[in-house]
Amino acid sequence: MLDNILDGLKGQVVSAISEKTGLDAGQAEQAMPMAKESIMEGVMGAVGGGNLSGIMGMFSGGGGGMMQNMVYQGIAQNFIGKLTGGLGVNSGIAGTISSTVLPMIMSKISGSAADADGNVSENGIMSALGVDSGGLMGKVGDMLGGASDAAGGAADGAGSLVDGLKDKAADALKDKAGDLLGGIGGMFGK
Repeated sequence: MLDNILDGLKGQVVSAISEKTGLDAGQAEQAMPMAKESIMEGVMGAVGGGNLSGIMGMFSGGGGGMMQNMVYQGIAQNFIGKLTGGLGVNSGIAGTISSTVLPMIMSKISGSAADADGNVSENGIMSALGVDSGGLMGKVGDMLGGASDAAGGAADGAGSLVDGLKDKAADALKDKAGDLLGGIGGMFGK
């Protein structure tokens, strides 16, 4: 679905980039796949980090506006890096492209993610991005469950280690106490 959104915006985006930066249409067109990669990497990174509220805030206008949203800022920085490296433009031009292109794309994604009442949901966002939200949320659950299992396993392992150390310490104390008592008994002729 994101590909359809980008295809629908392509002419408008290329025109806006060329107008604001002086780049030719061919260079401006190269920004589109970089924008898509940056958005997907940013959203997936936020999902992997458990920041679903940041994603929701970015697309629903919550959290102080899109430009102040931490997920959006990460996407914008990633996009600027791709533009400077891939197109060879300076950071000023890359910043102009980012501040022109990303809001246009995000607005379209928000519109595609909204239900009939205009409400944006996690499932709507994932659908607009072309991501299977059920599978994605399952993966996040597995990651969190895996972390929980790993933590439980580590705790079990630590518990076993502590128990083993206690047993060794108790045995060593018994041996030393036995040696000490035997030595004391020897002093008194026993």
